[in-house]
Amino acid sequence: MKVLVPVDGSVYSLKAVENACELVKSQPFSSLTLVAVGMNIMGDLEEGRYIAEKMQAQAEKALAAAKARARELGVAAEAILATGDSAADEIVRLAKDSKTDLIVIGSRGLAGKTRFFLGGTATKVVTYAPCSVLVVKIPEEA
Repeated sequence: MKVLVPVDGSVYSLKAVENACELVKSQPFSSLTLVAVGMNIMGDLEEGRYIAEKMQAQAEKALAAAKARARELGVAAEAILATGDSAADEIVRLAKDSKTDLIVIGSRGLAGKTRFFLGGTATKVVTYAPCSVLVVKIPEEA
């Protein structure tokens, strides 16, 4: 089973990593791929480049933390630092290209502060993914 976990540095994505590690450890011949998506650098505006660089640095940091957590849990994970205009679109594209069997995603990300709605990226991934999606919640959301 090929498992893909999008990470953004939020507690939700780290909980998704933990759940994915449990699944991978319980299924023989399973693999875990972690993906963080940085923003495409659009145009030549200095402000745009600055924001893109900050987002790229955040993606790298999130990916390193997720890979370290997987390692702590005894799972070797492949790490992909992707770049795209939309995190959801890039996650779905990667899942299709790699023939992923399952995406494990946190119910919210760094921007998810609303209590009653699934996060925007998670919603799009659930809607458009080419495979099953496990949405991971944490107890504080109940």
